[in-house]
Amino acid sequence: MRTNPFESQLERLARTLTEQFGVQVICQGDNAWTDGRQIVLPSLPDPLNEDLERMMLGFLDHEMAHVAFSDFGVAEQFTRKHPGYEGMLNVVEDALIERRAMERWPRVRANLDAMFGQVRDRVVHLIAQRGPFDRFATAVYLKLAHHGNMLGLDREVAGYEDLLDRFTAVQTTHDASDLAEQLLARWLSRYPSPSQPAGRGRQPSASHSSDGSLDGNSSASGQPPSETNPPPQGPQIGSPPPGQTESQGGSAASSPETQSDPAHGESTSTAEAADPFEGTSKGRKKRTDQAAPADVDGKRAPGGQVASRNGGTVIGQAVADAIADAVAELNNSSEYRVFTKQYDRIEEVAVAKESDIQALLATGVDVVRRLRRGLANALRSAEKRWWRDDQVRGSLSPRTLYCLCTDRQLLDVFRVRSTVQGRSTAVCVVLDASGSMTTRKMDVARQAMRVLLEALGDLKIATEAFTFTTGDRFNLMEAVKHSGQQHTQLQTRFSRFGNLEIGLVKRFDEPVKSALRRLPTIRGSGLTPLGEAMQIGALRLGVRAESRRIMLVLTDGKAGCECGDGAAIDHAKHVADQCRKAGIELIGVGIQDDSLCAIVADTIVIHELQDLPAQLCKLLGRTLQKGLRHVG
Repeated sequence: MRTNPFESQLERLARTLTEQFGVQVICQGDNAWTDGRQIVLPSLPDPLNEDLERMMLGFLDHEMAHVAFSDFGVAEQFTRKHPGYEGMLNVVEDALIERRAMERWPRVRANLDAMFGQVRDRVVHLIAQRGPFDRFATAVYLKLAHHGNMLGLDREVAGYEDLLDRFTAVQTTHDASDLAEQLLARWLSRYPSPSQPAGRGRQPSASHSSDGSLDGNSSASGQPPSETNPPPQGPQIGSPPPGQTESQGGSAASSPETQSDPAHGESTSTAEAADPFEGTSKGRKKRTDQAAPADVDGKRAPGGQVASRNGGTVIGQAVADAIADAVAELNNSSEYRVFTKQYDRIEEVAVAKESDIQALLATGVDVVRRLRRGLANALRSAEKRWWRDDQVRGSLSPRTLYCLCTDRQLLDVFRVRSTVQGRSTAVCVVLDASGSMTTRKMDVARQAMRVLLEALGDLKIATEAFTFTTGDRFNLMEAVKHSGQQHTQLQTRFSRFGNLEIGLVKRFDEPVKSALRRLPTIRGSGLTPLGEAMQIGALRLGVRAESRRIMLVLTDGKAGCECGDGAAIDHAKHVADQCRKAGIELIGVGIQDDSLCAIVADTIVIHELQDLPAQLCKLLGRTLQKGLRHVG
């Protein structure tokens, strides 16, 4: 199966997670949180920075592994039995699910390694601020995981070798819980005084060595720290996002740190007392009560209250902080960011009233017939007749008859007629339906669309057509409610708030008559997310079996959404470049506006509306003729 270059790895992971495990993945706003049924990630720009993409892939691979392999019922029991020390199971389970994920999905290892490489320095910095339990738990994870870098914490696990060697036999969360209990029991025997659980305040005894690794004053013999730490506390529940009731969240279950997605999905993580990136799904044993959403970046949940990090792992916090810092640097003056795509929709255009359909069909019948015939003739005229000169019998060919007088062994003097055919072709027509497409413009665009669809249908060329604009299912004020930020802050960070509206006029497998019944319904409204529309067209073309794919874009203005045109135009240029690299031929028609010329190189500008149908057919005919070739 051909990989579609317009579908990112993140999108494939999210789709697989939804299809296989029933966990929904949403990119929205600046925060990350989970509630056991969905994962909300920060909205990411397009194109995505490579380092941030690799980090997100590693994060999702880890979460996918939790979804696939973790038993959160066992984790919850461990949390209730050892409140404040659930991080011990987290680190053992993290190493286990990552090992199983790497065995099942080979690409996971590279993603996890790339993520760990980006947060290594953060882990070193964080561990210097943590108490002995966190240092020990982190050392256990590093010892059991595949990374092979102890970050100077080797002495923390001295004297535990016999227990750590049993990890090779650990196969389930239940086995991980047993090993975690044994490790915790031995550690508590060496630190009998109440010690600081995961995520607590600074422990001044740790310092950085000259090589950048960590050096703590806790010896291999496990001498207790000199200062008395506060007693461990149980998990705290993070606040749900605005609009979510308390009944949707419950007590949290502890789980390993980040979620894994083996190049195919993401899992959700309920982070309260557990690892900040854990999740639940239909694919594993569910907890009896689900955790309330917690802020994955360790700062604030959408409700505005601080989400508890108690029980999370140091590496989990490092990953979350790295993602949060990367997202904080995004600015929509250069990156095209959508606040949320949750409300975007691709739907068929409604069928018009019968009277409107008949009125459309009755208008310009002669013009339509003439243009259809002209387009068809332009293509058929290129189907010239050729003579193939490799036959041993048949009619003589005047062009090669002189060969009889030569000493050539192969005379090639006979001829056989062969035809010229066009390569198999698929065409996608993308029509701007934004508010600037006034009644007059849209009337002419409908006629042009009608001509194209009927002519291409006569020529048996696979064709799809859709409109694009934005809708009112979501807007800036809704984003303000969801995020708790001022609208001025959001406007500087995001490009689009209104939902994307794609109206299917004709699918590839539909007859032209279906499209003609929908054309009268098309109206202009909303904004112009041109890059996203082209991306959707490319996605739909990318799965076609035809050897030649053409996208025809019609718009009367430049790309733009609520917060300026700069990022939207750059995004459209980026998508156009992707199309060219993927072998999709882009042609454009600017309707009384030449802005499209800066995005699509092969663009004509129509200044007189009445010329649109004829010029459009001429342009497409010229393009299609390029695909005609001689076949013997």
